Amino acid sequence: MSKYHDIVIALAGACQSASLVPELSHNGTTEPKDYITAIKSIFNTNPVSATDVFGDINNIKRGLKILIQILNTQKQQDVMETTRYLFATLTIANHLRKNQTALNELSQRLSRLSTLYTFTNDDDLAQSIDTISYSLAGIYTDIISPLTTKVKVMGKMEYLQNTLIQAKVRTTLFACVRASILWFQMGGTRWQFILSRKKLLQTAEELLTNI
Repeated sequence: MSKYHDIVIALAGACQSASLVPELSHNGTTEPKDYITAIKSIFNTNPVSATDVFGDINNIKRGLKILIQILNTQKQQDVMETTRYLFATLTIANHLRKNQTALNELSQRLSRLSTLYTFTNDDDLAQSIDTISYSLAGIYTDIISPLTTKVKVMGKMEYLQNTLIQAKVRTTLFACVRASILWFQMGGTRWQFILSRKKLLQTAEELLTNI
């Protein structure tokens, strides 16, 4: 197994969540399965592996594809907006992981919220998706957003002014931060985008091929 295996899985998870932001802000909707994966990853704070955060490698197939585009200089233009959200949340995650007070408060809020929902059945979770989104958005606004410069989200005003879409955008940013924290924990660094780009790309392509 490549030493970049878990790093790439975490980064793919972050890429996938970041990609949901422009979908929501421009179209008002996104793929339900990917959104549920994002939500479940936020609550999975004690995983047995990097893959376990997202349930299964198949659940971040989209993220692997996007990561490959980001790492491939010839295809970066197609995912520029997603890349901007990705790097913004990597910065936020870096601030968060150094703030023990915020981490403790985050853990407490998530623990209280997790007692209200069942996460083993995606159909049951889907029934409460709007309520969960508002709750997670509240946690993001209270704890994560104040840590650094707010992420500027671009899109259509009809969606940007919709309170539910706002909540879902903050939830996906929350999920992206969660995956970014995992990325740091697995040994990820910004220098790898420059010094280890080929290794990251190769690992991502191998993981995608084996799905």
